[in-house]
Amino acid sequence: MEVASACAARGIPVTVVDTAPPLERVLGGYLSAAITAHASTHRIRFVRATGFATLTGDPVSGVALPDGTELTADLVVTCAGEVPCADWLAGTGIADRLGVGIDHACATTLPGVFAAGDVTYLRGEGTRPGQRAPFWSNAVAQGRTAAASAHGHSASGPAYDDYFWTEVAGLAVKIVGWLPLVGSPTTVQGSVAEGCALLTWSHADGASTVVAYGLRKPVAALRALTTAP
Repeated sequence: MEVASACAARGIPVTVVDTAPPLERVLGGYLSAAITAHASTHRIRFVRATGFATLTGDPVSGVALPDGTELTADLVVTCAGEVPCADWLAGTGIADRLGVGIDHACATTLPGVFAAGDVTYLRGEGTRPGQRAPFWSNAVAQGRTAAASAHGHSASGPAYDDYFWTEVAGLAVKIVGWLPLVGSPTTVQGSVAEGCALLTWSHADGASTVVAYGLRKPVAALRALTTAP
């Protein structure tokens, strides 16, 4: 979406092809719909595919969709996702399909072994399942925590940074809290349609996720609005 936004800002026709609404997997349906609607007003076209797209031409000149539709393009950018590279840890007991599970000290299930970065996931607690968060801010937080834990010190901060940020067609979206979001927000201050709103989702464990939607607000201020469980 950021690449598409950069193209649109330069007057380059751009089409986003996906099997699901853009960003829905990460942000949830409500924000995905709002962001897609905003991007559409900036000449970003969206096409839903029923399956994998196939590159066409040699050199590449576009993509073919499962329904027979062919889209031509001067440039094709693919975003295929990723999986944690943990196969080499098979048999150790510290890795599974989600990657390497860690606790709040970045400790794995093996004593004295710590992990940090995109390959990890914070093991689930209570009503929250284990979930990976491959964002740069999370890797930084885990690196600090893992280093402290390996040296026998208490971490200066949490092992999970629940901050997410992106910008789509000039609209900044800053989020602090648990993702993905389900359903509609609990509270809305401002106007989502006008691209300037502060939204809150309240969770069953007492915590909240706060979203600055097109609203310039410091991350520290957003974090202060969330409530600890």
